[in-house]
Amino acid sequence: MTDFLVDWPAVERAAAAFRLALPRTPMGGRLGQRLGAGSGSSIEFQDYRAYALGDDLRHVDWAAFARSDTLTVRLYRDEVAPRIDLVLDASRSMIVNEQKARAHRELAALLACAALASEADTRLLASATHEPQPLQRARDVENWLGCDGVASVLEQSHLPLRRCSLRVVLSDFLFPHDADALINRLARDGAALAIVQLTLPEEAEPATEGPCRLTDAESGGELDLVLNEETVSNYRERFSRLRLGLSRAARRAGAAFVHVKAGVPLRELAVMLTRAGILEAA
Repeated sequence: MTDFLVDWPAVERAAAAFRLALPRTPMGGRLGQRLGAGSGSSIEFQDYRAYALGDDLRHVDWAAFARSDTLTVRLYRDEVAPRIDLVLDASRSMIVNEQKARAHRELAALLACAALASEADTRLLASATHEPQPLQRARDVENWLGCDGVASVLEQSHLPLRRCSLRVVLSDFLFPHDADALINRLARDGAALAIVQLTLPEEAEPATEGPCRLTDAESGGELDLVLNEETVSNYRERFSRLRLGLSRAARRAGAAFVHVKAGVPLRELAVMLTRAGILEAA
């Protein structure tokens, strides 16, 4: 299969009216233009929370400690830039054919445009062998979608996600995983989490085709089997459990979730992501 290049004019037209939906609650981060939840220097009091090792002792409420024997710190409103960690599955599973490769790259490009429209400190995580990269231009996302990795970046035991970041994850999730454990790992210490599952129509709803040979996109292993009605029915049931498991795990973690099938037009994709609470009007 030849390399597929993103139709950037089409992506930019579709993304023009949207940005990533940032959490309504404050996000911590570095100095910038958005309201954050870190302990800053502003004189306007915001909230209390339990003391944590390393907190500035000047913000400890000693009067409350005298009353309750519990250390708490005052939080003040400070101006910070929100953080976005854009996590892209660049495994071979995402380019099993041209239709999925096109959808994967267009959707990644759409999310990159929406992240930059949010005026956030955005990083891209797409490779297990490279450090996260700052996203300066949406078009830079193409440099990290070679899909030459053996495994998805999501299969790493540790992802270098930043505290208080909005995490946006794009994958087909067609690798062995426990949905609750994976979603909880992605959500831990973050401000918000958005999950986008991308599959081919036939990966979600395969047809009954008779004898066929299946090839594992990651390992190259092959399997001969007969796709009869029973086989297809069992597969559809397993895929439905996979999608439902992700959806339920996301809901329990307070994350947004949407399942997208390759082939949906860009403008319609943007609308789907908006309905899921992942994008919002710019």
